[in-house]
Amino acid sequence: MKNIRFDFTCSRQVPLYAHLCNQYLNYDALNINIGCDAQHHLGQDDFGPITYFIEAKGEQAQLEQLADAIAADFLISTWLIDSGINVIDEPQGSKILLPYSQSDSHHAIAAFCQQCYPLIGDNQSAKFGTLDLVCPCCHGEMQLTPAQKALTLSDIKTMAQGLLTQGPLTLAAADELQLSLTPFDLPLGERPQLLICNPNTLNAHFCLNDAQVLALSSIEKPLICARPTQEHDKLSAPLYDICFAYSRVILVLTEVLRQRGVDWVYIRGQHNRSKLAWVEGAWAQLTSYDLPPITKQFTAPEPLRDEISFLGFKAQWQAVKKSRAHQGTLTVQIDPLDKGETAIERLASAEDHSITDAALFATLLNGKFTSQKQAKNAAAIYLSHSHPSQIVTCDNKGDTALFFALPTLPDNGYEIFHQLDSSPQKAVAQKFKSLFPEDYLKLLSLKLHGRRDNLQSLWAIAAILIGLNKDEETHSQEWLSDALMATAMRYHGANAPRIDYPLTKGEAHRSLNWCKTLGTVLSFRVAGNDDPSQLAFAMQDSLADYLANWLEHIDLNIGVHNIALAGNDLANETLCKRIRLRLGKNFPLVVNRSLDLDGDNLAVGALYVKQRKLNEQA
Repeated sequence: MKNIRFDFTCSRQVPLYAHLCNQYLNYDALNINIGCDAQHHLGQDDFGPITYFIEAKGEQAQLEQLADAIAADFLISTWLIDSGINVIDEPQGSKILLPYSQSDSHHAIAAFCQQCYPLIGDNQSAKFGTLDLVCPCCHGEMQLTPAQKALTLSDIKTMAQGLLTQGPLTLAAADELQLSLTPFDLPLGERPQLLICNPNTLNAHFCLNDAQVLALSSIEKPLICARPTQEHDKLSAPLYDICFAYSRVILVLTEVLRQRGVDWVYIRGQHNRSKLAWVEGAWAQLTSYDLPPITKQFTAPEPLRDEISFLGFKAQWQAVKKSRAHQGTLTVQIDPLDKGETAIERLASAEDHSITDAALFATLLNGKFTSQKQAKNAAAIYLSHSHPSQIVTCDNKGDTALFFALPTLPDNGYEIFHQLDSSPQKAVAQKFKSLFPEDYLKLLSLKLHGRRDNLQSLWAIAAILIGLNKDEETHSQEWLSDALMATAMRYHGANAPRIDYPLTKGEAHRSLNWCKTLGTVLSFRVAGNDDPSQLAFAMQDSLADYLANWLEHIDLNIGVHNIALAGNDLANETLCKRIRLRLGKNFPLVVNRSLDLDGDNLAVGALYVKQRKLNEQA
């Protein structure tokens, strides 16, 4: 007889795993205990890795049968970072059901699992298209609306035929999701999204690694940023957000379309898929803005204020017990009626750093401090196209200071070239104009919109300078930025030119001499460097190298024990890899995967920001 423990360690809470652990209490063959352990650094809050476990005592044959059942039931989660089977001396678990938020279960517990998927989604199955099939494992039928339950296989086949013969289809039974065989006209700033109908042909269309394929197949069915294969005859955008079928209706529809030879379709609408980014060796969620209203609860250290709202997110803190100082329950929720600006956003000027401070404190909650006083000797690299991109330091007293902020770039190509032509880069700018007149004219036609103090704007300009705008079409800054990132992904060389990112010293903080940065890019171009992928990669690699140098300078002044990473520009795969390589060898890089990179983390962190320009009534 042996005591065995099955562990599933995740980077954030996974409601389906809690649900499955609870179900195994009904496993008749063996005496089962379950539990949930927090594995974070200080062990006093709910942020950081969490381990779900099942314990059993039995003979070898019984335990092997249990292991097979658990392996089949515990489908891969995006947030799973480790799993194992260990012999233990004494059980640590209990018969108490594990709690999980019912609001989470609405979109986080799978609509289908390994037991019902082959029955509902395989065209060879007698139950194919039976949407209301009862599943004893995932209970996916409970997620169906009355309209979805009423759909038959014949109805879905008619929908597919309409899509193939009549054009775009709107699924009234699936949150008005729109599907099309051709690209939609998208608002500025949006990347095209694809629903994959035939996973077997995925690698023929996209360049994906194992982690991306696993994420696509995971129970969360997220959106993953993917680069199409080079010179694809139909996929002309630089990058796409792609996902697999995520509901029973979509599952059956994609199988019908696959049978008709369709590998993927364009989608648009409220599908509520999480967007993920690979940061510091694991997945993190970019934002929850577009997800359904949810509530998250964490045990957290006491903040400076008890409540705040920010861009539709509300964060509230309440003490657990009066006898337990510095600890309480933190609740984060999305208010679907409040998506506008709040006071913290209006007050955050280029000179202010409240938002980056918020990102810093929210990230450090990942087991790095248990009270406000312990948040010190740290720095935050916050790279965002939604808010000011900055580096903030936190000294040994917990006081924050703005070290660096990206400058606001001109909003048009004429002014960009004028400033280059009026700087020490004049000679190389004139050579560029002479040698590459078409690219020069495309630069003049460039219009930047929205925030321009971000890497996205810098990448868009650089994309034109290195010749990535090949066709006659005038592309958006998002398309151009994606083009630079996709081109950088194609480079597999060992060496790259060094692009300058020189600091300028302002009255309040340092910034970037962007003319010198772009002048360096132009220097390599006019000198005959005809490999855009090398120059695009060089921009990412050199920036990571400069960040490492800047942080080493900060370390000498204040001592840096942790570097927090946050912001939606961390969706840049190449830059994240280079940051990990350049900075990660000298500093601990911290990501709070329990929160967004650029969303609810800002509301949570704002609770811990000292009163400066932060309005408590925000």
